[in-house]
Amino acid sequence: MKRLFLISLLAALGGCTSVQYNGSPSAAKDVDYPPLGKEVTAYVGDHMVEKGIIYEEQVLYVKQRVDGALYDIPRKSYRQVGFDEKKDFFSATGVIRGALSDPIEALAVGKEQGSQVCVITTLGGSSCYDADYERRGRVSETRNSFQQTLIYSGRVGSKINIGYREFSNNTARPAFNNEVEYDLSESKRIGYKGAIIEVLEADNSSIRYKVLRNFPG
Repeated sequence: MKRLFLISLLAALGGCTSVQYNGSPSAAKDVDYPPLGKEVTAYVGDHMVEKGIIYEEQVLYVKQRVDGALYDIPRKSYRQVGFDEKKDFFSATGVIRGALSDPIEALAVGKEQGSQVCVITTLGGSSCYDADYERRGRVSETRNSFQQTLIYSGRVGSKINIGYREFSNNTARPAFNNEVEYDLSESKRIGYKGAIIEVLEADNSSIRYKVLRNFPG
């Protein structure tokens, strides 16, 4: 019992911390590639056309596993759940609790560069560790990003193959995928779902083209 009390006391030495759950400051990025009328080259498997909107959220990426006295923090990305004036708070899913340690609520990192990564307990205590980490953006898990793309799939004879893909939150939507074949001997202009492309040159490894109109919307 004395040992358990001592561990809990050590964990609380960093002061009582109240975790904020006000989300991650998200940024919306419009995707509209390439510029209309510009000659560009794409190789087999490359995205020829992209249109949509991507919402990004912040994550804490721990580059090297932290083996702490009370908690271990595996190498992975931890989604931001909130912030206040001094700290950013992140999900602690995956953090490993020692047998006699207090239950985990979240991770916290001060806004100053080089701040320690702290494990915040459900009692408001904290255990802080030096860590190799960075803050980075990724596609938001809570806001609906959407993107349409055309992908070059090569040429056989006079015909080129183009793949259409839709992505929601960076995940492909297979029900909306399609493969389309175009005969360049009939027309150098091709279109799909409102996007119009002028093909300048194409072979089985690359295509040179201009986008005359991107996907509507």
